[in-house]
Amino acid sequence: MFSRGCPVFPSTTPLRPHSGGSVSVPHSRRSTASNPTVPTTIGRMSTNVAVELKRRGGLATRRALQDAGCSKESIVAFVHSGQGRVIRRCWLASGADADAVRAVELGGALTAGSALRTIGVWVSHDRGLRVAVPRSSSRLPPLNDGESRYRSRNFRRAQGAPWRVSAVMALVQLASMEELPHVVASVDSALHSRAMSTYQLDELFAALPRRWSRMRKLINAEAESGLESILRVALVLAGLQVEVQVSISGVGRVDLVVNGWLVVETDGDRWHSSREQRERDRRRDAALVRRGMRQHRFGHGQIMDDLEGCVDVVRELLASRP
Repeated sequence: MFSRGCPVFPSTTPLRPHSGGSVSVPHSRRSTASNPTVPTTIGRMSTNVAVELKRRGGLATRRALQDAGCSKESIVAFVHSGQGRVIRRCWLASGADADAVRAVELGGALTAGSALRTIGVWVSHDRGLRVAVPRSSSRLPPLNDGESRYRSRNFRRAQGAPWRVSAVMALVQLASMEELPHVVASVDSALHSRAMSTYQLDELFAALPRRWSRMRKLINAEAESGLESILRVALVLAGLQVEVQVSISGVGRVDLVVNGWLVVETDGDRWHSSREQRERDRRRDAALVRRGMRQHRFGHGQIMDDLEGCVDVVRELLASRP
């Protein structure tokens, strides 16, 4: 199962499964095999392996499992039972995300959007599987269509989830392939969901090229959706004054207020597709009109496919005020 470069335990005689599925014990340990409690012990140890793997997203190195208290024997028993499989000699997988497994097979860890999605961070575009590897890596397997591999000088796996890079590293990589509003949306989401701390925000800007320094003043952790962030950034860059998540009496919170009076809402497909939600939106719109405020809604497709057009619409609405 494991190569010589990653031995499971000192004995050269591994545990061998019988055709019936139970585990046989080497002759040197036959005295303990006569003890009826041994199969139960092995089963209990295998269960511990399963628990530790689940805590790590279904993927872990043999060393990490041993450091967590799993014995070498229990790891081998777990594999022989068919509950897990070995990847690249020293990794064990069981119930892991397919992209995470593929990243390990490719010799690295998920990065950019591939990593951020696994921790619930907004990513605007699906650009295929993105994998980071240490810069010095060699003898790496070939890529399939839709897969990309990046050699990183500062490669760092995420603590507790070594099959992906840290949130900071993933965002740095994302910034190399996305435009400013979409990167801000991902950073907003990472902060709002607490996938990244404000301390790590300092780390992020220390790692980004200097030209990204202007992005910092655009970040707003109060934003509740990626669409909201994308449109807000575009409006701010157009020279408009934008407030985020504003509470209005009798209406509730609205996504954006532009120039103090124009309410702009961003309707994602997930939250505004039901009949009940559309009816609720209409009641909110009517309440805004009664308070002398104008409002406009933009859908997912408009913001993602025609962001400049959305900004033009807002400008026209602002110009039409009596």
